[in-house]
Amino acid sequence: MMLWSVVPEELILENYDKQTYNWVEAEVSGVKMLVEPAEGQPGYGRIIRLLCPNPSNYLNPKYQPGQTICLTGGN
Repeated sequence: MMLWSVVPEELILENYDKQTYNWVEAEVSGVKMLVEPAEGQPGYGRIIRLLCPNPSNYLNPKYQPGQTICLTGGN
């Protein structure tokens, strides 16, 4: 990571290592992805990023980051 700023590095990154995420790896219809489980919606999650090597999956709007997806079977 490269950062150009007049603000001291210590101020910018002071809580960087303290952030925790509730992300999990999931595979939906053969597509591996990083997902944040949806609060109040068991079995659903919000796509954070894809982890698969198939370029056509990145062009599929169904797998676009930010989309809510069913993790327990049918989409």
